[in-house]
Amino acid sequence: MPSVIFGLLALALGLLGVTAWWWSVTEFLRGAVPVALIVFGLVALAAGVQSVRLPRSNKGAASDPDIDG
Repeated sequence: MPSVIFGLLALALGLLGVTAWWWSVTEFLRGAVPVALIVFGLVALAAGVQSVRLPRSNKGAASDPDIDG
């Protein structure tokens, strides 16, 4: 129950803060969104390069032994 009360209080204060300092919120988002896009782009690029560099396994090859017998 205390977590619900704390959550509702935090939500109310957050909404009050967003409405009171709307222009500060928009300025923050204007700076944070491009930085987040750069970070996510680097992570996606690293994941793509990592998947290309890993050797591929032959899952459907006929030379694999049959596990079922």
